[in-house]
Amino acid sequence: MQEEVVTADSVSHTLAQARRAAAAHLRAHCAWADEEAVLMVISELLTNSVRHAAGGWRLALAVFPDRLVADVVDRSPRIPQPRPPDLTGGGGMGWHLAERLTTRLDVLPHAEGGKTVRALWTARQQAPVPHQESAAAGGPAA
Repeated sequence: MQEEVVTADSVSHTLAQARRAAAAHLRAHCAWADEEAVLMVISELLTNSVRHAAGGWRLALAVFPDRLVADVVDRSPRIPQPRPPDLTGGGGMGWHLAERLTTRLDVLPHAEGGKTVRALWTARQQAPVPHQESAAAGGPAA
């Protein structure tokens, strides 16, 4: 099955427009995802890109039957460094939050400079219900 993808970038979208596009895409194509958690992570990654990487950003959100991938690309070669959270309002919680709300969070440096921060969520597979036969249901008697 082909993935469903939505993209946004700093040339044609504000951060708010990118989040709205991601939310609409999730509602249309990824019913199993925790929309609030995904949007929180996307918001944190985009905000970090604006704050720490000059030169713009690009978001690609791809939905597959078994996973969801959000890529945030920017031109900074700096790898995000988690820092201790400052509970007095100084930040430091975004990367930790993103790590907790995703299945996996990776940084993929580009050879030509810049990087992709990739957030991955996997669909939780429900365990099959064991088939139970009973005499009442016409199954073998014990």
